[in-house]
Amino acid sequence: MNDTILELKGVSKRYPGVLALGGCSFDLRIGEVHAIVGENGAGKSTLIKIATGVQQPTDGEIHYEGERVVWRNPQEAIRRGVAAVYQDPATFPDLSVAENIFMNHQPHWAISRRIRWRELHERTRDLLQSLNSGIDPRASLGRLSAAERQLVEIAKGISVNAKVLILDEPTSTLSRSESDELFRIIGDLRSKGVGIVFISHRLDDIFSVADRVTALRDGAHVLSL
Repeated sequence: MNDTILELKGVSKRYPGVLALGGCSFDLRIGEVHAIVGENGAGKSTLIKIATGVQQPTDGEIHYEGERVVWRNPQEAIRRGVAAVYQDPATFPDLSVAENIFMNHQPHWAISRRIRWRELHERTRDLLQSLNSGIDPRASLGRLSAAERQLVEIAKGISVNAKVLILDEPTSTLSRSESDELFRIIGDLRSKGVGIVFISHRLDDIFSVADRVTALRDGAHVLSL
């Protein structure tokens, strides 16, 4: 049985006068943490933007759950279970934790389209408890710590039943103890079969959490180990 859930085959991205990514291949298995490393400009961001439908590849193919797919936009990827937590996420600090997590897919009444607030808060509480967090769903996001906001972003990815979760520099603003707690959460998600792409410049983090690592340089795949 093939346990590969996401695969990019010979993916390239060209801009006028610039080759951002040249014939890169990458695969992710079910219940695996696969790290991507490389200097700034190596092609890491371009690769994950293609994997999530933010950008379209110039050449190459994306395969998901055994079939070739074409993501026309990020919403298509999210609906299929491919979610990303970016280093600088688009958040709404004046809105509540629950509103941020379920932005664009809040539970609502079919006819009036009004939000079902009780269900929203209950689902948020259950989601956060599954991550061993006691964050108040009604709390303003802007009042949370960096580690708590990172956890909210992960909860946002899980809220769409993500099978693939891409974490872009998730420990860049976290302390050592906060990073260790994030690694515990990653381990729990991995044990549930979620495939995780982990992008980081911190090699200690890579050795702490990853099963495999892929190195990129100048838009090209160097090695996977």
